[in-house]
Amino acid sequence: MAIVILEHSSDCPADILIDSLHAFGQRLRVVKLHAGAHVPKDLDDVHGVVSLGGPQTVHEMNAPWMQAEMGLLRDAHGAGIPVLGLCLGAQLLAVALGGETGRMTGPEVGWKDIALSPQGREDPLFAGQPWKGPQFCWHSDHVSRLPEGATLLASSAGCKVQAYSVGLRSYGIQYHPEWNAATVRRELETGAAQVKAAGESPDALLADTQRLGSQSERLARRFFDAVSTLLMPDRKSTRLNSSHRT
Repeated sequence: MAIVILEHSSDCPADILIDSLHAFGQRLRVVKLHAGAHVPKDLDDVHGVVSLGGPQTVHEMNAPWMQAEMGLLRDAHGAGIPVLGLCLGAQLLAVALGGETGRMTGPEVGWKDIALSPQGREDPLFAGQPWKGPQFCWHSDHVSRLPEGATLLASSAGCKVQAYSVGLRSYGIQYHPEWNAATVRRELETGAAQVKAAGESPDALLADTQRLGSQSERLARRFFDAVSTLLMPDRKSTRLNSSHRT
């Protein structure tokens, strides 16, 4: 059994997510859609699907693989196979299940306070997470309408839907818990023009990253450990390394 990871851009790596899944002995199948790979045609031998971030725009359907990926996410959800969407992936999942996305009035870039809803505070994936705390965001689109039956799990001042679930096994996360501090720094440095266009200071956000990075990584490992053990457990896997857990 394997977890399929759908990658949309080399600039949106899985970082901490990959580290956690490997530490639990998970078998991974990374599909690099941005490099010409195709969306899997079926879910045989799959016990989880992860859809990563990327620069594409769902509400304009500006990538050839989008319809096929949303079909796969819809099929996985319908079959009870766990799904996790991150940033763009959260938007793809929402639309696949009947929700809507749209352009925000202004991009949300940088470390933003994310507040868990009452339901988010009780959700097992968020156990041990602060009820309100900084997470790194980088997006111009958002989920403007959740799918029917979805549960809102977290919000920020600039974006109502920062995390949600649909049923017991499908989750969307708008912010970037999967990025480690090195990736955040790289994005801030290479995307300085975008940061300034969003009304933020690259230098100030780099300083915030220096201050917040270690704590953010620790909490992200805790979150993705829960993904590996609670959301997408592989009964045949064994934990290989727990030396970095706290």
